Amino acid sequence: MKLRALVVDEIGDPGDELVVDGDHCFDGSRLWVLASDDAPERALGAAVLRAGRHGGTPLTVCFDDVEAAGVAARRATVLRPVPEIRLIQGRSLVPVQPAEAVPPADAPPPPDGFVDLCLGVGVQPLVEHGIWRGEVLGLEVVRVVDDPELGNQVQVGVGRFDREAGVLLHADQPQGESLAAAADLIRSRRRNGAGAHPLATLCRERWLRHDLVADPSVLGLGDLVAVDPADERPNLRNPAPAPAMGTGPDGERVLVVCSVGVDPCLVSAAAELVLRESPDRILVALPGRDVLPAVERALARLAVPTSIRGVACGWDVV
Repeated sequence: MKLRALVVDEIGDPGDELVVDGDHCFDGSRLWVLASDDAPERALGAAVLRAGRHGGTPLTVCFDDVEAAGVAARRATVLRPVPEIRLIQGRSLVPVQPAEAVPPADAPPPPDGFVDLCLGVGVQPLVEHGIWRGEVLGLEVVRVVDDPELGNQVQVGVGRFDREAGVLLHADQPQGESLAAAADLIRSRRRNGAGAHPLATLCRERWLRHDLVADPSVLGLGDLVAVDPADERPNLRNPAPAPAMGTGPDGERVLVVCSVGVDPCLVSAAAELVLRESPDRILVALPGRDVLPAVERALARLAVPTSIRGVACGWDVV
């Protein structure tokens, strides 16, 4: 009802041509989408996916959240045709100025011994959004946490609650031992044909990135290095496209974005990464079964040449 009232006030009453379905409506020539209050950051990508059902129809996404609207307006500039982003003010829809991008934080040096600690037990150290952490097959198992009272602490565990529990339960155990045990547990679950165990299903897009970074020739690239995602992950359960930058056969800068399933954040994240990394082209890597027409139509709206590659994944049963 809210979206219908906003659209009617904006364009007049189109009568039966206005088809309303939950958080979106189609007036015969334009798709209108209302961003949710719970996750407005997902609205742009989800709207682009839905717009694919109507061909190249114009798209307007309406926000109550001014910050989310500004970010969406920035990312929309990389899409063709450019979606309209509007802010809801009372019963009016007003244009939104794109928010300025926040430059990536400078990577701090790793704490003394952290890199050696990780590499000594086969954990990959990396810094992301200014935080040092270590991963096993794309799943975080250790993190450097800045404690206001104790300073930098190396905490072992999968997720915040596991790390906090580990501080209490393994306080007297050498960090190398606790990290090795955690890494071995993850490897035992994160393997070919591992099934639906949580340790095998969390962050699979990062597992895919890990495999491609280890062998970029699968994508026809000479090298591939992980870079910060477009948005900092709120937790390990929500999917988040995992990006990397590589070099193509002709020396071009290639943005690789790894994703699994139909992630409504994929197009929006790719748009932000285009603005930040300035690639010559984009290559989206997905499990073969996830290369779907809806995803292809949505990615085709990116202004940078984009291709999709279905690849074999480390969890697939051969």
